[in-house]
Amino acid sequence: MAESEEASKRTGDSKLDRLLKKYAVFRIAKFAVATGTGFLVNELILFAGIFVAYHTTRVPSFADSSLTILGLDALALGTGATVAFAINERITVKVDRKEGQLNWIKRWGKYQVTSLTGNLIIIGVQLALLDAILLFPVYGSIIGAIVSYPVTYAVSMHFVWGVRPFRD
Repeated sequence: MAESEEASKRTGDSKLDRLLKKYAVFRIAKFAVATGTGFLVNELILFAGIFVAYHTTRVPSFADSSLTILGLDALALGTGATVAFAINERITVKVDRKEGQLNWIKRWGKYQVTSLTGNLIIIGVQLALLDAILLFPVYGSIIGAIVSYPVTYAVSMHFVWGVRPFRD
């Protein structure tokens, strides 16, 4: 038996806890649920903003809309990332709640900065697809989110919570 498994048994960890520690796939799935929820919030804001700005769900063209779309993206991505962070703090990683609000704010700030990497990928894919084929920005965001997910997960786990992304 591995030394870490023996330590887990001594501390009273259940078999499920040991499996969760051994296989990061569970953490990856929980992160996906959290970020997926944040992404839905992001898309709702983006969709509503486009409808309010253009009175339709069709964006006229890249040249006529890029600044409006970028502004909506900034609002939507910041809000969605905050929702995802709050859910991740509750279900994905074990955080000592006694650390205080200052540490929570520091982790939130780090998460916003690290999620910027994924958000830049999302926006890049979204605007490229809008320019190339006039793909509705919400669909471009979905494709961009799929492309950026592995980067966002690995960077967030390592720099925000100090967790090895694919182990432990």
